Amino acid sequence: MKIAIIGCGLMAATHIRILKRVIPNAHIFLCDLDQKKVKALAQKTSVQGIYTDLEDLLVSEKPDIAHILTPPTSHAILAKKAILAGCHVLIEKPATETAGEFIEISSLANKHNKNLSVNYSVLGMPVIIKAKNIITSGMLGRLISVHCNYTDSWPGNTIPYGDSNHWAYSLKGGILQNWADHPASLLLDVMDPIHEHKILFLRRNVLPFNSPDLLNVMVRNEDQIGSFTLSLGHGGTDIRAHFFLEGGSIMVDMRRMLISFTRGKGPQDFIKRALSGIFEGYSLIYGTAKNSIQIVTGKLMREPGSFNVIENFYKTIISGEKRLISHQTAIAVTKLLENVWEEINHN
Repeated sequence: MKIAIIGCGLMAATHIRILKRVIPNAHIFLCDLDQKKVKALAQKTSVQGIYTDLEDLLVSEKPDIAHILTPPTSHAILAKKAILAGCHVLIEKPATETAGEFIEISSLANKHNKNLSVNYSVLGMPVIIKAKNIITSGMLGRLISVHCNYTDSWPGNTIPYGDSNHWAYSLKGGILQNWADHPASLLLDVMDPIHEHKILFLRRNVLPFNSPDLLNVMVRNEDQIGSFTLSLGHGGTDIRAHFFLEGGSIMVDMRRMLISFTRGKGPQDFIKRALSGIFEGYSLIYGTAKNSIQIVTGKLMREPGSFNVIENFYKTIISGEKRLISHQTAIAVTKLLENVWEEINHN
């Protein structure tokens, strides 16, 4: 299997590391306009084939798969070229700048019988997969609401990515646009189609170019609500999701890879409240101990979310496994965030 890595930035090494586990006999080719980046990544990852021209790569090597890891402004046009050249395509988030662009490349992929997926790595996290399985099983009843905190602060108040010239600052939503897909995909993957959204945001001069650094997005449909908060001025990292259902609730700590859930309908008496706290505490302690053992034994996987998304992408191609990331979720995420960035830029 021939695989083209298009774009040799920060995520490229992660994709290559995962590929060497998922498809160990793959022939990997690197492509980037910046020759220094291509050569540096090739040396770091022991990849032989390097290109600075995509057309040359597509014609010369005829790859089966293309991983598009460039800035999102180029995703749509590169995906079209790869699909028309006969490639299945995996795109890093943000998928495309507009929902229309994603719908177009999705239709093109279907027309040419090619698989297209987006690396919403949050949806590949084992704890999120487990939470979603609980939700879809019906054991806790229907989902009522979901809320996600995705907050962080850079060490020593330094500029995220280390350079204000990073391409993320040129996006409509600034650097937040490069991160918002994480919590947005989490919400929209489990909720029914949303009918309305509202946003609140602040520019607190934390980031260069007066970029927004605090964002809250609220969504709703006929009988569910959801929200996420995204912050780069928060004290410490806190990445959590809470799912509230008719028969209980689920808490997921995505930073520590921990999950707990409680059952119960209606008001709880003192004993039920106490016991629910004990069960929740046990789940978190057990999960922490399990993670510690995996760290010591070297079994705790780096970037488990991306690993599961990429592995699933290849299984959909090789064995027809069901997609972990649906096109409906990708379209919903892209459409919502397209509207969010437009609203921010008009204020």
